[in-house]
Amino acid sequence: MNRRPRIGLTLDHDDERRRYELKRGYVDAVLAAGGLPILLPHDPGAAGAYLALLDGLVVTGGAFDVPPELYGEARRPVCGPVKPERTAFEKDLLEAALAAEMPVLGVCGGMQLLNVVRGGTLYQDLAADAGIRGHEQPPPKDVPHHAVEVATGTVLAALVGPGTLPVNSTHHQAVREAGPGVLVTARAPDGAVEALELPDLRFALGVQWHPEAVLVHVPRHAALYRGLVDAARDFRG
Repeated sequence: MNRRPRIGLTLDHDDERRRYELKRGYVDAVLAAGGLPILLPHDPGAAGAYLALLDGLVVTGGAFDVPPELYGEARRPVCGPVKPERTAFEKDLLEAALAAEMPVLGVCGGMQLLNVVRGGTLYQDLAADAGIRGHEQPPPKDVPHHAVEVATGTVLAALVGPGTLPVNSTHHQAVREAGPGVLVTARAPDGAVEALELPDLRFALGVQWHPEAVLVHVPRHAALYRGLVDAARDFRG
């Protein structure tokens, strides 16, 4: 029996309730793609041990922001709440995974962090910094809210197809400047960056939407998790 690729999923945390949290859609998407989900509690000292265990990594999203200090800016009032412990862990883990050329998928805030660790910057708030509104859809959060245009000739296009793709939208921050060597692979009609990838690696993608949620309505999004698991299957080989 072939071993399922082990896919790490970063967790959110609720300090008041003293518990880790993860939306089930991430786990379901990895399982449906043929992977084995491995949940990753925050322990920077365990990053190396986690990587030795994993074949792929998903940096998940959450209702918090990447600290502006990580991309060389002072925090302003328009910036939302931060979770320094979680971000420090995810940053260390993500940098090590990229250095090892491990397949990586960044989702929403995970995409933003992927850009930051590669030297890019973010809008602390799309409305305040770029005059762009309408990217925080009301519930339900899993239905398509707007379309993005996927660039041809990219890994993203090979997975979901080039051209128009309906996505959900639950963010107030976004990529401002892509880091050196980071390729923008999809934009919203208003110009907001919606996806990126690292062409120097076989599989290192980030998407601003939540494919594990919207795939219920647009099955094409499941290809992102299948692509990650397929790349993870070959990682150790």
